[in-house]
Amino acid sequence: MLKNELYYLTILTITILGILLVLLIYLIIRKAMDIKNRKRIEQFIEKYHSILFTMLMEGGYSRGLNPKSVLEQIAIEELLSRFSKILEGEDEKTRLTELASMYLLERYRKKLKSKRWSQRMNTLYHIEDFKLNLLMDDIYLLTKKKKLSHAELIHSLRILALFQHEFLFNLLTTHYQNFSEFEYRTILIRLKQQQFEQFILHFHKGSQPLQKAVLDVISIKKELNYLPFLENIFSVYKGEIRLRALKALSMVGHVKNSEPYLELLYSSKWEERMVAAKLIGSLKEVKGISRLIELLHDQTWWVRSQAGQAICQFPNGHQILREVLETSKDPFAKDMAWEWLHKGV
Repeated sequence: MLKNELYYLTILTITILGILLVLLIYLIIRKAMDIKNRKRIEQFIEKYHSILFTMLMEGGYSRGLNPKSVLEQIAIEELLSRFSKILEGEDEKTRLTELASMYLLERYRKKLKSKRWSQRMNTLYHIEDFKLNLLMDDIYLLTKKKKLSHAELIHSLRILALFQHEFLFNLLTTHYQNFSEFEYRTILIRLKQQQFEQFILHFHKGSQPLQKAVLDVISIKKELNYLPFLENIFSVYKGEIRLRALKALSMVGHVKNSEPYLELLYSSKWEERMVAAKLIGSLKEVKGISRLIELLHDQTWWVRSQAGQAICQFPNGHQILREVLETSKDPFAKDMAWEWLHKGV
């Protein structure tokens, strides 16, 4: 019985060792092939570097650049990726897109259909870097796939936004309504005015995270032409959306009539007092100074801090803060006045 057990144990050990040996040999061969391929890629990079650089700087094409193998395409991809990070001129960037379209377009079209997630994601990054808008329809079709990962979907939609795809509005308002506010914002921030206007005109159709993202993008862009829209949202909506509209107005720094916003300085909600203080500071509305001084004594730190910053934006702001520091009996107000006197804006 013992002999049989030793026999089977020996067979099992030999089998495991055999499998490990085969794996080791495979890894050694694979590593050797990778090293060999890397050397070939570096050779192609050295060969094509000056040719590609000349084409990017001066335009035109070269017969010396005729990639036939996958390794040559990888070399061109790496070179163009390096150049994309340092090019500043619009003409050079346009030529880079043209060269990538000429030599890598079909390669990327195939890789978008790859079964490997890493290959599809890397391809999306390259398409974005090279601005290959000729693959816009391929990416649009990719968003329709059921087994697409969330990361791929968000990145695909960001690229469609970069290319100003005509169906992006429909995708975000009809098919993909469960994204986070941050994810929507990273998509919308890439839109030009014409495409972004769709989200303004049909604001009510969007989910709340999408609505918040729209308002945040306006806060970032700070464009005055959105003022009527923001004031309308502020007057019609309630809660967080109303607060975001108020925040966007404070970033734009302009309103038609300051009276409704001066009233918010007395709001029972500390969030509204805080953002209203920010807006009054941006407007430099003299009527609000006395209330801003009172808000330096507010029970909420965020309100006190924003009031101090707002006062600093007035021409005589530092003088006002010094008076508070010298005359106030509230230690919190004195601390905030001291902080903004030394911090400034």
